[in-house]
Amino acid sequence: MTSQPPPSRYRVVEQGRRLVVIDTHTGRPAAQTRDAAPATDTAPLGPERIAFDGRAVLVTRAFYDDKAPRRLILDEGTARWLETARSLGVGAAVLAIVAAVFLPALLAVLVFTAIALANPKTRAAVRKPVTAWLDRYDTDQT
Repeated sequence: MTSQPPPSRYRVVEQGRRLVVIDTHTGRPAAQTRDAAPATDTAPLGPERIAFDGRAVLVTRAFYDDKAPRRLILDEGTARWLETARSLGVGAAVLAIVAAVFLPALLAVLVFTAIALANPKTRAAVRKPVTAWLDRYDTDQT
């Protein structure tokens, strides 16, 4: 019997003034650093404030914008209007679900609305005026 533990799979070395954990089985770093992490789509769903004067940035999505993704700079009034509209939309959705529980006839209306929004032609018809409205805030147009 030996009194020594088995050799470690990992070792710590200094590379470029940083300590790096090396996996001795593969010879590569054991874990990726924060800098090498894969980029993910972390754009916020609504406007994100960029200044104290109320200006905000909106990164559009293909669900409601034909020219997405694009970054739009919004003034204070428009940013507040979008935040209010989003809050009202969430409230209306919750109210519709609660109403459908108590009035099952409304469930048919909700199902019909969901089917209509699933149709690509309906979504395209809704996206067209939204894209036209967002074009007013696109400063990168040539």
